[in-house]
Amino acid sequence: MDIRRLPLWEGRNATYMSNDIVNVLIEDQGEVCLEISNTCSFGARVNPLSLPYFRGIGSGVLSDPNGEWYQMKQGLYQAGGSYFTFPFSSEDHITSNNTYWTLRKYGTEEHYGGVWKLSEMKSREEGNRYRLEKVDLVIPGHPVVYTAVKMTNLSDDILYSSPSTSVMLGSPFFESGCFIDTNARQFSAYQKAQRELATNRYESGPVFDDLKKAPLSRGGFTDASLVPPPTGTYDYLIGKLPERGKAGWVSVINPRLQQLFIVFTPLELLDSYPNVFIVQNYLGRMDSPWALYDGATSQVYSLSLGFNYGPKHTKNFIIEKGKSKIIYYAMAFLSYDNPRMNLGIYSLDFVDGGMLLKRTKSSIFVPSDYKFDAVKRVAGNLFQNGQES
Repeated sequence: MDIRRLPLWEGRNATYMSNDIVNVLIEDQGEVCLEISNTCSFGARVNPLSLPYFRGIGSGVLSDPNGEWYQMKQGLYQAGGSYFTFPFSSEDHITSNNTYWTLRKYGTEEHYGGVWKLSEMKSREEGNRYRLEKVDLVIPGHPVVYTAVKMTNLSDDILYSSPSTSVMLGSPFFESGCFIDTNARQFSAYQKAQRELATNRYESGPVFDDLKKAPLSRGGFTDASLVPPPTGTYDYLIGKLPERGKAGWVSVINPRLQQLFIVFTPLELLDSYPNVFIVQNYLGRMDSPWALYDGATSQVYSLSLGFNYGPKHTKNFIIEKGKSKIIYYAMAFLSYDNPRMNLGIYSLDFVDGGMLLKRTKSSIFVPSDYKFDAVKRVAGNLFQNGQES
C-alpha cells in the first residue's frame, strides 16, 4: 500500500494511492480522478480514464490565453477522468468540479489495512452556500477506489440540487468492439443541447428496456451495448436503476485487452442514486474544444457514464437548511483471463468477498466491498460532526 502527494502542472497537485493491483491519482483541481490503472495481460499498464487532448494544464481557464477556445468554461478546461458534480452542472456558479479542493489529511487505516484521503471544499456564494467533504479509500486486494461524499447545506434556505458521478473513458481501453452492460432499465435518449454541435444516433422520446434494442433516429433499431466504429454521432442516454437490490452498476468490457471497468453505487441507502447515464461520443462532438473550431472534425472518441438524479437542469435532490446527506460510489478496473467473457455480461451476482459477473457458465470475479462497509467506517471517523454558519 502507498499514498503520497505529487506535483502536477503549474501549482496543480494530486494525491497518489495504490495497492498491488491499481494505481489511483486524484488531483486537487475539481477533485478529478485522473487514473485508476491496472496491468493488462500483454504487460502494459492501462488507464481506462480519458484525458482528452485539449485538457488544460494551467491554473485555470480564466488565466489561460486560449480561454475563449474552451468557451471560458473551467469544466471543459479540465475535462476527462472521473469526478463528482454538486450542486448541479453550471459554469455560472461555484460547483464541486470547477473549483479547487483542499486536502485536509491522508493516511492509513488499521482495520482494513487501506490508505485514504480526506478533501474538502466550500461555497460561500450567495444562494449557493454549502460544504463538501470527500473520502477516497483503496484497500488491499481490491481493484477498486471507494468514495464517500458528504454534502452539507450552509444556507438559510433549502438547497435544490442534482448531484452526479461522471466517468469519461477513452483510448487505449475504450475502443470499438467494447461491450456496455448495466442493471438499469427504462432507457431514454435525449436530444443534444443547444450549445452542442452534434448529430444524434438514437430517437429521443421512446422508452426502451434493452440497450440491445435502441430506436434509431432514422428508423429501426440497433444494439447500443456494442461499441461501433466511429459513427459521427453523439448521444445521451439515461436509464432507471432498480429500486431494490445490492448495487446499481454499469460496466464496459474490452475483449481485445480482456479488461473490465465497472462503476457501482449502493441501492439500499436513503440517498441512493436513481439513474445511470451513458454518453456515447463516437467522434460526434463538433464544437470546440472537442473539435479545433466550431463545425470542424471531431477529435474525441469517448464514452462517459455514471449516476445522477435526472437529466441536465433538473434540481430534485433536496437538502434542508443546516442538514447533510452522504452519497457513496466506487470504480473498479481489472484484467480477466476467461475469453468466454469477451461478449459481455448476462448477469451480476453478489457473493462473499465481491461481485460475480456471469455469462452462462463463465464469470469474472471482482473482489470488492459492495456493501461499502469499509468506506462508511473510515468516513464516519473523518467527516465533521455538526454544522457551521
